Amino acid sequence: MWSHTRSLELLVLVATVAPAELVRVATAFGPGAQADPRRSARWGLLGAPAAYLVVTALAVAVAADGGFTPDALTGWRTGAPWLAMAAAVGVALVGAEFAVGAVPRLLAGTGLPRLAVHRGGSATVGTVGGSYAAAVLVTAAAEELLYRGLWIGVLHERLRLPVAVAVAAAAVAYAVGHLFFGGLAVVQKTLSGTVFGLLAVVSGSLAVPLVAHLAQNAAVLALAVRQERGARAGALRPGGGREAAG
Repeated sequence: MWSHTRSLELLVLVATVAPAELVRVATAFGPGAQADPRRSARWGLLGAPAAYLVVTALAVAVAADGGFTPDALTGWRTGAPWLAMAAAVGVALVGAEFAVGAVPRLLAGTGLPRLAVHRGGSATVGTVGGSYAAAVLVTAAAEELLYRGLWIGVLHERLRLPVAVAVAAAAVAYAVGHLFFGGLAVVQKTLSGTVFGLLAVVSGSLAVPLVAHLAQNAAVLALAVRQERGARAGALRPGGGREAAG
């Protein structure tokens, strides 16, 4: 039952913040990480989307058991123009995140950084294959259900908070789920999360931010493949291995 004081609603939301962080930390720094880093990375690759899926399913089930299913979770109908625009926005967000990441280096006078994928993702696993792509795309879908569907729905529809507050809170919660990659990643993902939330609210369809998120992750996957090929090519050159190690 959902309480009159809204304590259960808030408890459900708090419990869904960064569900994959413990998995990432455990697989990156646990006892098995030192003995077999590649195996540990593979477990982390599978564990992150699994954590999001389980937590999202449980949170939605608790909400439904309490007699509340957010409209944000049930609105999926949209048109082709919205989906095309969403895909373009998702790809553009890759550049926007890069611009945010470039600010500290520009302010420090160290020059413009190279566009690259976070290490700890494909680089840790050692290859960008089908399992990596599937994990990234499944995680994106679960994140949209959780943060743009459940979070915005509970905060705006159930708790009657202004939609701007709901979008901002959902964006921050989504961003905290990337804390493993550093504080700068949290700032970058807050930007993306805000855009995804605005797309959901303005379009009235969860399909729109989902397509944008999938397009963003697909663009990142393409960069990861290019980055990996470049690293392999560099390692094959004379002295390339030493350069990569440095």
